[in-house]
Amino acid sequence: MNKAPLLEELLKYKSENNLILSMPGNKSGKGFLRDKLGRRLKDSLGELDITEVDPLDNLHNPEGVIKEAQELLAKTYKVKKAYFLVNGSSSGNLSAIFSAFNEGDEVLVERNCHKSIYNALILRKLKVIYIDAVVDNNLGIFLPPREEEINDALEKAKSPKGIILTNPNYFGVYYDLEKTIEKLRKEGLKVIIDSAHGAHFGFNDKLPKSMATLGDYVVVSAHKTLPSLTQGAFLLLNSVDDNIEFYLKAFMTTSPSYLIMASLDYSRYYLDNYSKDDYDNLIEMAEKYRQDINSLNKVYIVSNKDMEEKYKIDKSRYLMTVRDGYSGHKLLEYLRSKKIQAEMSFGKGVVLILSPSNTEVDFEKIYLAIKDLNIDLLKTEENIIEFSKSYPKKILEPYEVFNFKYKYISLDNSLDKISNEFIVPYPPGIPVVCPGEKITSEVIDIIRNYIDNKLSVIGLEDNRIKVLDI
Repeated sequence: MNKAPLLEELLKYKSENNLILSMPGNKSGKGFLRDKLGRRLKDSLGELDITEVDPLDNLHNPEGVIKEAQELLAKTYKVKKAYFLVNGSSSGNLSAIFSAFNEGDEVLVERNCHKSIYNALILRKLKVIYIDAVVDNNLGIFLPPREEEINDALEKAKSPKGIILTNPNYFGVYYDLEKTIEKLRKEGLKVIIDSAHGAHFGFNDKLPKSMATLGDYVVVSAHKTLPSLTQGAFLLLNSVDDNIEFYLKAFMTTSPSYLIMASLDYSRYYLDNYSKDDYDNLIEMAEKYRQDINSLNKVYIVSNKDMEEKYKIDKSRYLMTVRDGYSGHKLLEYLRSKKIQAEMSFGKGVVLILSPSNTEVDFEKIYLAIKDLNIDLLKTEENIIEFSKSYPKKILEPYEVFNFKYKYISLDNSLDKISNEFIVPYPPGIPVVCPGEKITSEVIDIIRNYIDNKLSVIGLEDNRIKVLDI
């Protein structure tokens, strides 16, 4: 029996020397090797694990170096105030939603948002109007909503107090909503933007615009794309809010990690000093190898020319797709066999998160892996589920399900039952049914597809679903 199973498995994974094209953005420490300061951080991680002792300040009452670091962060992102988050973007989403809205408020929420936002909707007891997602069935992915989807949701709402958006999404796809957001804020709606995957946006003109200055509250995950440790994120404010600091204290640990905070400070320092040149170099290499890999005619890496108007894709990641009849999940497994760790797979492809710390040797490794690929290995007889804009009907508000008893039933017997739980295929971690919604045949098909492909579905227990006993 292993004496320390998690630690031992982690050390075993490290010894494999995989090319990390997943989170975190520090790429297992490579991101800290940019300069002497970063190398000192990496080499001193164990020794820097400390608590709130003088003169290291206190995150919950910053008066010294943490205050200075957060002021520099606000200046970097050109916002009014900025905060370090050591419990990930989830704590920022929870804090923003609790501070912006009161119980019973009606809010517009993008359908494919993060689980933490759904949790906040329940805990804050908010009334929800879902914004339909845009579906690209050619690529097999969700896209951020456009003006028309937002306007459709506004027409359904009775007295909306705000809107919660995700931009860019988990595939690195961005939609230009600047004018729409400006209009919403002028109309008095509070705007919260989960821009977790866009912490690096706006620091190079080859990347999409940053969302940082657009919303009242904008949350970005430094640890996803910047040289930061996992759980490190930023909350950016563009409006005066006297309550936000209370909620940040409520949703973050009282023992914040100085390792995470130090890495957040380094991420901001990195953006200020190196981001323009480093992303120039990264994107130049990424574009060259995108064309080289596409020329092999085995997989296809998506570019902006493949996107609809106003949509842009993050050039610092690869959205690598396969033809119909082939499996993105099997592509992920193949890359893993070549010691290339992808971020996630979906029915028609994989996502690879690149970083300025990636070298030409790394790109050559990706290229050679695809060149050596026997495409027949990716053949599949699975039915690729085409997502539609037909979503489960909401019968109850998400928070109202707690007033009812529940029971577990088999997936096959769940049609038209009201879900008591989030059912979340992972990746990408987007609920296909939420508490209070009626389970549809499409939902069952999607879940079955994930089970058949041995992928994780959060909310299932032995292929059983928790439904309301009514």
